Amino acid sequence: MTLMEQIQANFLEMYKMDYEFGIYDKDGMKGLVVQGWLSADNYKKIVGEAYVAPETATK
Repeated sequence: MTLMEQIQANFLEMYKMDYEFGIYDKDGMKGLVVQGWLSADNYKKIVGEAYVAPETATK
């Protein structure tokens, strides 16, 4: 396992615990995906459902 893979695995575990402890809810986890801190794949692993990107408002 490369250093980057290990770092990503550590963040996955950290965010998983944060979700389980109620620090983040689904919307909070989606925010982490939008910000680039969490991948859509890892969102699914934590929340148990696929990440759906928020729709942008058009006028």
